[in-house]
Amino acid sequence: MKTPKAVETHNTIIKAAELLFMEKSVSKVTVSDIVKKAGVAKGTFYLYFESKDDLVWHFIEHQLGYANKWVKDLSRYGYSNEELDSMVSFLVKFTKRHMKLLKIMHNVKFHSFLGKDNMSKFYENQWQRPIELWLEKGKRQGDLDVENTKFMSYYLMTTIHELLDKVILEEIPFSIDEYGRHMSFLLKKLLK
Repeated sequence: MKTPKAVETHNTIIKAAELLFMEKSVSKVTVSDIVKKAGVAKGTFYLYFESKDDLVWHFIEHQLGYANKWVKDLSRYGYSNEELDSMVSFLVKFTKRHMKLLKIMHNVKFHSFLGKDNMSKFYENQWQRPIELWLEKGKRQGDLDVENTKFMSYYLMTTIHELLDKVILEEIPFSIDEYGRHMSFLLKKLLK
């Protein structure tokens, strides 16, 4: 178990990286930049992270951990219209609360730094399988009219993610609240 001091040092390094990521692309931020900003020795950095890549993955998990946990616990939801609305509401609130961070992650090119395939695997492991299990449960119970749960989970994950990306980057003429209303409507139509 990590001591409070170790947790504080870990978080200080993550926060320093975040501040640097606000300034420039992740590929241009060096370990030297991070330790200087964090006020720690380079050796201390390597006590917590194997490499800059490792730090970036920790950064993603640190920042998106709550959303990842929510998706893993998706099975606690049922399939009523109110529960579907609640799920979309969570996504909208999470996005609003973390809009600055999500923009940073896109602007500093996390996907290109970590590799598109690695990021796709990350999303699949974190989100696609829990969505699939939730859909399977609904199908077994007769609450959802879904033919292929694996396809539908991938479709939902991809569609929700891509549209949220477009809203975050302001590439479509819809606000996050409009996104939420339309997504709730579409989920009910697609799944029932």
